[in-house]
Amino acid sequence: MPAPDPVPLRVTLESLVRATHQALLGRQVNATWLVNFSDELARRLKTQSLVDVMADFMNIIQSSPEGQKRLATVANASASIESVVAPGLAARPSPLACIGLGCSPQTAGMLRRAGLRRWAGPFDWMTIPTEAVRDSIIDDCAGLLMASEYEPIEQEDRPPDGKGHLCRHRRFSELYGATVFHQYDPSTPVGYASLERTVLRFREALRGLHGKLLLQVTDETGRSLAAFEDTCDMLDRSARGAILVTIAVVPGSPSGPFPEMELSRARGPHRFLRCHTLSEPKGIGYADPIDEIVLLRGALAAPQLSG
Repeated sequence: MPAPDPVPLRVTLESLVRATHQALLGRQVNATWLVNFSDELARRLKTQSLVDVMADFMNIIQSSPEGQKRLATVANASASIESVVAPGLAARPSPLACIGLGCSPQTAGMLRRAGLRRWAGPFDWMTIPTEAVRDSIIDDCAGLLMASEYEPIEQEDRPPDGKGHLCRHRRFSELYGATVFHQYDPSTPVGYASLERTVLRFREALRGLHGKLLLQVTDETGRSLAAFEDTCDMLDRSARGAILVTIAVVPGSPSGPFPEMELSRARGPHRFLRCHTLSEPKGIGYADPIDEIVLLRGALAAPQLSG
């Protein structure tokens, strides 16, 4: 079979210009600017690689007043990104409920702003390692509800802004690292009742017949993949229709102007992804909203990716 003719460079450049405008500005490029941009990219290609030329071009478009204005609609922590994430959910072949599985408050915050968080779960608004989440699934959250393990955090030991860091789970913290409740203090009767209600909802959801995506976003450690494998095994034995998507945030910045994500492990329906974000966590989100969009859309698409 003869090899197909190569795609002309001009066609490639025009396609990249169109795709960049659609992705970053949400609109088609003006016909005149399509010609001008393509001419300029072709000129730069005489002395630079295609990767460098396109990275610079995307950065210019993203940094433009129009690009910044579009990003500003999701920059505020309370802003909704539902319209941005909805296409990824609509593209799925079957309905899917999304449930936060930790391991930081950013997970619940992102799901809420995307309109995907319908009720509070036990790992929302917590800092909790993946191993502690795994143990909680294994013992049906009995250890998480063990009141004797709660240790209130004194006011002087909390962050300067005074928000969160109300109570730590002593056993999980000693075994796996900081395990902290940020929104309510389960060492108090009111806080414990709140945690108990979220656990009951979580138990019912795992046993329900509906499809569910369990999302956790965590910093990558040497134990992340093993905890993912263990959690997959337990979910396969005890939950119905559950898909675990763990996104491990890798230290360091991406090589280009956008977050980078890759599929690292597929285990049945479950997926382990690795991601380089542009920014650091800030409050219950990320400093750069594009990180949040990539994380959520990647999570929704992950079950359809093959390993």
